Amino acid sequence: MTPTFHLLTGEYPPQTGGVGDYTRLVAAGLAARGAAVHVWCPSATDSAAGRLNIHQLPDVFGAGSRRTLDEAFRSMPGCVVLEYVPNALGTRGANVRFCVWLMAVRRRGVDVRVMFHEPYFYFCWQRPWRNALALVQRLMAAVLVRAGAVTYVSTVAWASCLRPLGLSAAVESPIPATITTDASPGSVARWRARFMGGDPQALIVGHFGTFGDHIGRELTKVVPLILKAVPAARVVLIGRGSEAFLAELAQRDPTLGHRVHATGLLSSPDVSAALRACDLVVQPFPDGVTTRRTTVMAALANQVAVVTTEGKLTEPTWRDADAVRLAPASDPFAIAAAAAMLLKDPGATAALAARGRRLYQARFALEHTLDALLAVAAAA
Repeated sequence: MTPTFHLLTGEYPPQTGGVGDYTRLVAAGLAARGAAVHVWCPSATDSAAGRLNIHQLPDVFGAGSRRTLDEAFRSMPGCVVLEYVPNALGTRGANVRFCVWLMAVRRRGVDVRVMFHEPYFYFCWQRPWRNALALVQRLMAAVLVRAGAVTYVSTVAWASCLRPLGLSAAVESPIPATITTDASPGSVARWRARFMGGDPQALIVGHFGTFGDHIGRELTKVVPLILKAVPAARVVLIGRGSEAFLAELAQRDPTLGHRVHATGLLSSPDVSAALRACDLVVQPFPDGVTTRRTTVMAALANQVAVVTTEGKLTEPTWRDADAVRLAPASDPFAIAAAAAMLLKDPGATAALAARGRRLYQARFALEHTLDALLAVAAAA
């Protein structure tokens, strides 16, 4: 019997965003394995390609969406998977009504599952006006762990967050790389020549991301330290927001300009090629690397050595596998020192990159996500 999946998501390409990219990969992967797949998204454009069908919802998970989905679930029975980010459900991140409705759908016998990409806002003193929303989002999460026959979490840290809200069991479902891994050797060579700027001795340190406030603050400290420690180093900023970040960095220290390059937003093949053109990448996270960080997954999948951080959310996998070089979170001197040490030892860097690629294939690749979804669908 052909399984049917309904994937509910707040974003989907061409809209940019990590959850949309992830949903696109999962939808295409399920369809390629023979499932009938229906993606429901407020910002999507209706389309159909074989077993993969994209549907635009009439509103942002409001009353119209609930009516549309009710009809779809009755006419096309199957497994419903909510790709959950609380702020993507509309109503300014406080869509309790949709969560309660989804629990009612489950009680009617529909196979409902919830994938927690993020659980809720944290409480904080810096933004006290958000604490009311943080409380409401905990209520939403509590409802959803009861609505789902299966709860998936992008990192085991979220399972710890959800247990006080009633979670009894969760399936760890790491987010795979959302970019390609098939960059051509010629493309890689062209990007590397561009980054080296005519210096055959240059060593290329990359960072892939969107250069938001939290990680941007880390990079602002780390980049000058790497350039100071390794005179041959060149830093490459890859991704949306990189050009604005470089302008800010150069304003702080104009002497850095000729040794730092920004690519701007790139296509998936060009991201793959730009990453492979690097000797290593530095990916600092204030809360530590986790299995939900697609920027790290992109580097691992493309067999690029990774220097990243260990923090309060970092899973044991990263220490046990020795597949990335870890430094304490928010310690720019330790991060820069780890990068400098690898740059001075090409053999160790290549070995680390190979271990990272093996870990990715064994634990994080898209096939593992598809296997988990289809296994539960077969048992339902």
